[in-house]
Amino acid sequence: MTNHYMFVAKAISSEAVKIHVSRAEAGFLDFRLARMPKNYHITDHFTVMDTSEKSVFLYVSDKNVREPVGNLFVSDGLGYRFTHSLENIIKGAGAVDFETVESLDGTYIANRYDENHGKGTNKAAGHLREVTEEDIREEEIAQAERSRMSSGANQSKNQRLTNNSAAKKGNRGELEQLEAFD
Repeated sequence: MTNHYMFVAKAISSEAVKIHVSRAEAGFLDFRLARMPKNYHITDHFTVMDTSEKSVFLYVSDKNVREPVGNLFVSDGLGYRFTHSLENIIKGAGAVDFETVESLDGTYIANRYDENHGKGTNKAAGHLREVTEEDIREEEIAQAERSRMSSGANQSKNQRLTNNSAAKKGNRGELEQLEAFD
């Protein structure tokens, strides 16, 4: 039981349960079945992680994985309908690695298990890619364009194109000066 919700688990087999939820707004009198996404069911190992934002954060162990990991589900405002939020959340020493950031309302940190770590894949963890100088230049140009669009809404298309090409030439010149400096 939390300040906003009461949970009752009912075993439907030796490995699965159904969770019924009641809300404080209903006086904890009306219990409704928690609805999970079709591809998921609640195993006999689950933990209510947080309800302070009037949504339920529910950790459910994943029996299909050898490591002690599970899935994180987040409910709607009523606490009955859940969506899958994160997978492979680590649970070790009896605690789920999921923390509330006290200084930032609605912000949470969870530690995920990387299944491909150390398996010789060429992709970086989380499938991140390196940011190049070209990426930075393109973003600067895009930001400058957005700024111009908001301040100069009456500019013609030809004026904007001329300004863009001048900005590109200016960025190239600055880059050439920096490279010559090295």
